[in-house]
Amino acid sequence: MKKLVSIMLIILLLFNFILCNNAYAADPGGAKTQAEKTFKEEEAKPSDTATGEIIEEGTVSQKQDSSTKVTTSALSYGASIVGVVTGILARLVNIIVLQVDILMAQLTYGTENSDLQYWLTIERVVFNRVALFNINYFNTYEDEGYYKVGDLEINVNQNNVEVKKSISQVYYICRFVAMTLGLLVLIYIGIRMAISSVATEQARYKKMLISWVESIIIMFLMLYIISFVIKFGEILTEIFYNLEQSIIGTDGTVFEDTVRTETLNYTFSLSGLKLTFWSIVYWCLLFMEIKFLWTYLKRFLMVGFLITISPLITITYSIDKAGDGRAQAFSNWFREFTMNVLIQPLHAIIYLVFVLTANNIAQSSPLVAVAFFLAMGTVEKMVKTVFGMKGLVSLRGIGEVNPLKKGK
Repeated sequence: MKKLVSIMLIILLLFNFILCNNAYAADPGGAKTQAEKTFKEEEAKPSDTATGEIIEEGTVSQKQDSSTKVTTSALSYGASIVGVVTGILARLVNIIVLQVDILMAQLTYGTENSDLQYWLTIERVVFNRVALFNINYFNTYEDEGYYKVGDLEINVNQNNVEVKKSISQVYYICRFVAMTLGLLVLIYIGIRMAISSVATEQARYKKMLISWVESIIIMFLMLYIISFVIKFGEILTEIFYNLEQSIIGTDGTVFEDTVRTETLNYTFSLSGLKLTFWSIVYWCLLFMEIKFLWTYLKRFLMVGFLITISPLITITYSIDKAGDGRAQAFSNWFREFTMNVLIQPLHAIIYLVFVLTANNIAQSSPLVAVAFFLAMGTVEKMVKTVFGMKGLVSLRGIGEVNPLKKGK
C-alpha cells in the first residue's frame, strides 16, 4: 500500500509539472506586425479560466476573433487529455470505494444528542463515540439507553449490548468453575501438608497455601480491578475529548469530514485533476479508517475474552508462585488487559497532536495533511516500544495491522 501511495504521489507531481508549463500563441499566417512580434516574443500565460478548466474539467478553450486565430499548445492539449482520463478513472474508483465506506457506516453509525452520526470517522473511534466498540462490559447502559462522553449522550448499540450480556454470563460461569478448581487446589495443598514429613516440603506448601489465599482474594477483587482499569481509560479518553472540543469548538469540522465532503461534491460535479487529487486523499483516509475499524473490533472482542478467562487465571496464581515465586500467567493477563484498554486514550492523544494539525492545513495542502494522518501509526509503534507494549500478543496497533492479510 505504501508503494501504491508513493506511485500515486509521483504521478500527481508529474501532472502538476505538466500543468505548470506555459502555453504559446502563434499566427498561422506568418504576418509580422510590431504588435504580433511583441505578442509572440512574450510567453503567453494561460488565464485563470483556462487553468481552472484544465484542472477541474479536463478541457480548455480560448476565445478568438475574426482577425486572429489562437491555437492551444500541445502541452495544454495533453493536460486536457490527462484531466479527462484521470477524472474518469477517479470517478469509477470512487464508486467502488464509496460502497466500502457505506458498509462501514452501516456497521458503526449511531446517534449523539439525537443527531445521527452516519459516517465512520477515526475521530469518533478514538474518542469512544462509536457505541459498537464500547468495552465497559459490566455496564450495558441499557436502562439509560445511552452513555456519555463529555456533553454527548451516545445511544447504545444493540449488538454491543448483546455481546456484553453474553460475556458477562460466561464470566460468571468461569468464576464458578474457578472457585470449584480453587477448592480442589486447597484440598490438594492440605493433603500434601499433612503427609509431608520434610521441613522443606512443609515450608513449600505453606507458601503455596499463602499464595492460594492471595489468588482467592484476587478472584473476588477481579471485578473491581477490571472496572477500575476500564473506568480509568474512559476518564482519560473523555479528558482528551474535552480538550479537542476546546481547540476546534463544538461546530468545528474535523479533517475526515472535510475530505469526504470535498470528494463527494467533486465526484458529482467535476471530472478533472482536482477530482483525482481529492480522490487520492480520500482513498488514503479510507484505508486508515478500515485499519481502525479492524483494530477496534478486535479490541472489543479481545477485552471480552480476557475478562472471561480472568477467574481461571487467578487459579494458576498459587501454582505459578510456588515454582519460582512469580505469577507469570496473572502478570501477562493483567498486562494484556491493561494495554488493550489504554490503547484508546493513547490513540486519542496522538490524534490530538497530529490530526488536529492536519485539520488546520487540510484545505490548502490535503496531501500534507494525509502525511500527518499516516504518521499516527509510526508514533504508536514508538510509544509502544518505549513503554514495553510491542511484544503483546492480543494488541496489534494501527501501524502493524493489515486487514487484507491473515494474521501470523
